[in-house]
Amino acid sequence: MKAIVINSFGTPDVFEQAEVQKPEINNTSILIEVAGGSVNPVDWKQRQGNHRLLFGKKFPIVLGYDVAGKVVGTGKSVTRFQVGDWVCGVLSKSSYGKGLAQFAAGPENFFTKLENVKDPGSFAALSLAGLTSLQAIRDKGKLEQGQKILIIGAAGGVGHFAVQIARIMGADVYAVSSEKHRSFLEQFGPHTFIDYHKQDILQLNHHFDIIYDGVGKYSFLKCKHLLKPGGIYINTLPRPKILVHKLLALFTRGKKVRTILMKQIPEDLDQLVAWVKEEKLKLCIDKEFKIQDVASAHVYSEAGHTEGKILIRYEW
Repeated sequence: MKAIVINSFGTPDVFEQAEVQKPEINNTSILIEVAGGSVNPVDWKQRQGNHRLLFGKKFPIVLGYDVAGKVVGTGKSVTRFQVGDWVCGVLSKSSYGKGLAQFAAGPENFFTKLENVKDPGSFAALSLAGLTSLQAIRDKGKLEQGQKILIIGAAGGVGHFAVQIARIMGADVYAVSSEKHRSFLEQFGPHTFIDYHKQDILQLNHHFDIIYDGVGKYSFLKCKHLLKPGGIYINTLPRPKILVHKLLALFTRGKKVRTILMKQIPEDLDQLVAWVKEEKLKLCIDKEFKIQDVASAHVYSEAGHTEGKILIRYEW
């Protein structure tokens, strides 16, 4: 099958098209013909080689976690899907994903069914960022109706889902981004928009139940004074020093530090898709690229100015 691979770590020009072996499935897996994918920061960080110690460097490597496509094969024990179903999901975190290819495979609980949707390929942009935001706010933050949440990096892939999910859950949302993203974010109804170029958020006269830093810009130590007693700081970029911050949090009037590592939970994917179909959650695509132009998609993502998500269309 055709795939976009890398044979070395480096800049986006390391991508090339190649023929690779079609994935095999086991009793609990499904095989899909991929119609759409997306670019997340983890993709270009892995392309750069940031995670080589975790995953190794046996080339060629097929990157890509988010996928949407049509089921073309099922294992004997699969019960949730059948051939012909459209699905979206997140591929294995232990093998670089392998989504930038004609076909992709994974356990059935990595996916959810897409029924009665106009553009199923676009749902590839939902899964990883949507799951990350939902699980961060609901599970790590324990968000309750009426609470105040500060979302940093609110216009990006993770951030724009976080703003919407927090509003669905009844929170007062303070969205932090630059002025050029104000109109984009205001469609989601945040309580307050904060332009970080004009206002130093560390000098805010507000205290929050949750601070969700979707871009890893501010450490817990820098912004802990903005948390209410018992408030929770959530970071999407786990680093060794976060463990130190968790220890220091013991001395900050019950304030807590949490790190989010997305989990492939099918019921959560079901919920995200249901919200989109109910028009409670908007799936916002900033820009689309063809699969052959994935290098350009990485360049665009790395620039850090995305509103919503970047979608990859697969037409070989």
